[in-house]
Amino acid sequence: MGVETFSGIVAIVKSVRKSSSAERMGLLKDDVILRLGKHEPLEGVEVPSTLDQIAKDQEWLVVQRDTVIFRMSPAGGAAGAVLDAHPLPDDVVYESDGPWKPYYALMRPGDAMLLIPEQIPAYWWPFPAIAYGYFRLWQMMGATLFLYRIAYVSSVFAFGVVYFSTCLILISGGSYMLRDTAGKDGFMPRGRVAVGKPSDVSALERTTGAILRLANKRR
Repeated sequence: MGVETFSGIVAIVKSVRKSSSAERMGLLKDDVILRLGKHEPLEGVEVPSTLDQIAKDQEWLVVQRDTVIFRMSPAGGAAGAVLDAHPLPDDVVYESDGPWKPYYALMRPGDAMLLIPEQIPAYWWPFPAIAYGYFRLWQMMGATLFLYRIAYVSSVFAFGVVYFSTCLILISGGSYMLRDTAGKDGFMPRGRVAVGKPSDVSALERTTGAILRLANKRR
């Protein structure tokens, strides 16, 4: 477990330019940047070129979105984000459950966020259809169940062959296959993120999805 404390002046994202590095990173309007890599958040406000520099530093950002705190990879930089200084009224304290776990982030414009782990946990390997459902890849889940049904009607042997094949596909394809499948469902790749608690995964997905849908309604 680790405890991090943030205080002083942070930066709030006032806007994100479309198709910019900041959008590809996954920053959203009203995100609070608690740590800007090696730099103080205020540097991103006063010296905008710092948002390019963070890509070279390779130090992750710490971001608060609503009540969820997570890290964002600086790959590609954050140019295109307009920041404003904001003094924290109180210290922000975050306690992680252990090592921060990295995920690939994807967003479906105006709708949802999806986090896919860099390594698919072994407990998903025997249950491909359930794994696709868990990651909300409904088309892949439906196709897999359809193949199971056809194979089962044919013979037990055919079902065994199809089942083993789908397990092998999930194991060998891993997160790349899941991300590719998500792309076919309309999800756009964003930067990598890391969370300090397992519960933060679903919390970040729910919060981001609500923000995206609200912003879409206001357009």
